[in-house]
Amino acid sequence: MVEKKKPARKNNLGRAPEKPVVKKNEGSAKAQKIAARLAAVQVLYQMRLNNQDAKSAVREFIDCRVGFNLDGDLFVPADQEMLEKIVMGVSERWTDIDMIVSKALADGKKSEVETLLESILRAGTYELLACSDVDAGIIINDYLNVTTGFYEGNEPKIVNAILDKIAKSVRD
Repeated sequence: MVEKKKPARKNNLGRAPEKPVVKKNEGSAKAQKIAARLAAVQVLYQMRLNNQDAKSAVREFIDCRVGFNLDGDLFVPADQEMLEKIVMGVSERWTDIDMIVSKALADGKKSEVETLLESILRAGTYELLACSDVDAGIIINDYLNVTTGFYEGNEPKIVNAILDKIAKSVRD
């Protein structure tokens, strides 16, 4: 008996599929906001690594990653309006946000952090500054969840302490 060879699987790692597999309205509003915060961190990180401007980085992310099947996982699509608001807001207020984050880090005896953690702190700081209609605890909690998705060490404690300190200084 002759066995038929199975066709070789194409390696799609690093490439988004040709069309979205998740509808833009799937997932609760809360889940889409959390996804927007995660996406904003990813876009800010991408901007720093690639010296990319905010507008093109957001557009590329939305066109190539929102609602797509990535490595076999389906993710709730990000609230695109919120994603754009966070990334564009951080970009527009970059200097102010950096001063606030640097001061909070220095108060905590840290001079600098790696790029991904810096992206998380920038996004969280922007929201604490610009989104007074959202409770600071919700913003901090969502960015803690983003942080624990990337780190297993003390980084979530650092993010919690820094964003809490920033919230107290900009919201009181």
